[in-house]
Amino acid sequence: MELRAANIIDVEVEGHYAFYSFVEQISTRAHKHDFFEIFLVTRGSIIHHINGEGVLLKAGALVFIRPEDIHYYEPNADQNCELINLAFLRQTFSALSDYLGLATKKALLLRPHLPPTVMLTATETTQLGARLKEWGRVMYYDPARSRLTLRALLAQLVSAYFIARVEDYPADAPWWLVELCQQLRQKPNVIEGRDAMLRLANRSPEHIGRVFKSYLGITPSQFINNARLDYASDLLLNTDAPVTRICYDVGFDNLSYFYRLFGSRWGCSPQQFRKINRRTLIP
Repeated sequence: MELRAANIIDVEVEGHYAFYSFVEQISTRAHKHDFFEIFLVTRGSIIHHINGEGVLLKAGALVFIRPEDIHYYEPNADQNCELINLAFLRQTFSALSDYLGLATKKALLLRPHLPPTVMLTATETTQLGARLKEWGRVMYYDPARSRLTLRALLAQLVSAYFIARVEDYPADAPWWLVELCQQLRQKPNVIEGRDAMLRLANRSPEHIGRVFKSYLGITPSQFINNARLDYASDLLLNTDAPVTRICYDVGFDNLSYFYRLFGSRWGCSPQQFRKINRRTLIP
């Protein structure tokens, strides 16, 4: 089945909103379309069949569907699923790409076999879900305003979520690895480290290690340490917390080890990093 923008999307609005509160409402028939979609799973879970593969999506999954992607949905056992879908025109995405300067980044969105998917935190899911629902309400009573709001919303979704969070993983990387890496960058999991990795992956440490090395070229420990160092650099730039406290707050339990890793990653000490990179509006 092929869905056409001309039959679904209002050209004045440039987008279409749909909210599904029950899994039975979500399409179980394979289809593609000549427009883009972004959908957010707000509650429950669902199996998303996409380009010949089945992917289990849980609450917080935000997915970027490209024209010509072939997909449909299947209930996950007896679980319900709540899903918000935002469809928009090809020309809207093209104009957005020009505005955001995505010439060198569009491949991250358009090239992979599986569509770009990011996992949001519970807070992010709630906030984004509310914004999408608000746009859905505006769409019906103020088309001119809704088009402006849609473009602003898409700019945030593409830049803050997909471009900023989608790593250039190998095209054949398993979805569970991509999802795991995204979850390991979330604050509570960064701090918990290895235990969070084993719990979220639900696979043996040996298997996880082989897959990390094969697809990312690093060990799981190196990935976790890098995520902790990224978190530490953010705290150095945006808080006045002392370095010792930051070290322990991000999950390290050895200060000298933290200093050694930080120096290898950034080429300077944490204090130097803060002094060099921190900027204030008023001296």
